[in-house]
Amino acid sequence: MREIKNKEEYNPLLVSKNAPLTQTWFYGEWQEMMGRKVRRFEVKKDSEIIGFFQTIKYPLLFGQNFLYIPHGPVATLNNEFLQEFHRKSIEIGKEEKAVFVRFDPFPKTEESLLKYFRKTPTSHCYSSFFQPKFEWILNLEKSEEKILSEMHPKTRYNINLATKRGIKTEIINETFSGYFNNFYKLLEETAKRDNFKLHPKIYYENIFGTLDSNNAFLATAKYNSKVLAINLVLLFGGTAHFLFGGSSDEYKNLMFSYLVQWEAIKETRRKGCKIYNFGAISSEKLKGISRFKKGFGGKLLEYSDSYDIVIKPFWYFLYNLRKRFQFH
Repeated sequence: MREIKNKEEYNPLLVSKNAPLTQTWFYGEWQEMMGRKVRRFEVKKDSEIIGFFQTIKYPLLFGQNFLYIPHGPVATLNNEFLQEFHRKSIEIGKEEKAVFVRFDPFPKTEESLLKYFRKTPTSHCYSSFFQPKFEWILNLEKSEEKILSEMHPKTRYNINLATKRGIKTEIINETFSGYFNNFYKLLEETAKRDNFKLHPKIYYENIFGTLDSNNAFLATAKYNSKVLAINLVLLFGGTAHFLFGGSSDEYKNLMFSYLVQWEAIKETRRKGCKIYNFGAISSEKLKGISRFKKGFGGKLLEYSDSYDIVIKPFWYFLYNLRKRFQFH
């Protein structure tokens, strides 16, 4: 396992064409912009590349920290790999003076990891720092007519309704930063309405600053020149990720959220993507959002359980104790 400093050498798509966004170089760059230390590693067996992963360092109270490998490592897990990964994780954790190292491997594995690792308590995963266990994806390798026919009838009806009532949509492939203020205002409205927390504003500003026409686009919806919705879609490998979306509380009866999502799906097909990833579902807080996403058809994508490698048992005990009180 070799640490990588060069962007050109780090490519999880070599291991899996559906490698998760959270193990990309640019996702690590977003974390670095927030002041978090990121380290990246390549895994080889003989001369063959068999895995990649990046660690992100998050602060804890009293000067402590933990390392997280979000939806990684990207590798085929077998006993030999797990043994070496366990050894390397302890080494990295000690170098960073971490309390623990957490990971949720990709792809989902049936391999028993409990021989080497401790399963993360479920309640600990409800945080913006950790990745969801369940996402909703749509297969794009079919015609638009077929995709429409497999949607929930109400979703299909609402798409047509928005069109008939004069909602105008637009795909934006450049000058993304010019749309940021509108985007963030709509995102704040959505978070307040659906009762979920946002990252700091600077996090979204940093992301907008790194976008280009090769890896992203915005889908917007307007009514009488007023912007009602902006969706940010990011492209990686053959997958389009619906990363963030903000929508207005006004004109909800015009069903613009359905139409702008459908236009984003059509655009990703035109760009040659094979999968549209709607993002997280199934949390109790996200019940309404989950129902909206499922209405477009598709299937569940389940990730592996999350596991911990404990470096400092005493501090890990205190961390667990605090978390237990937070969720009761």
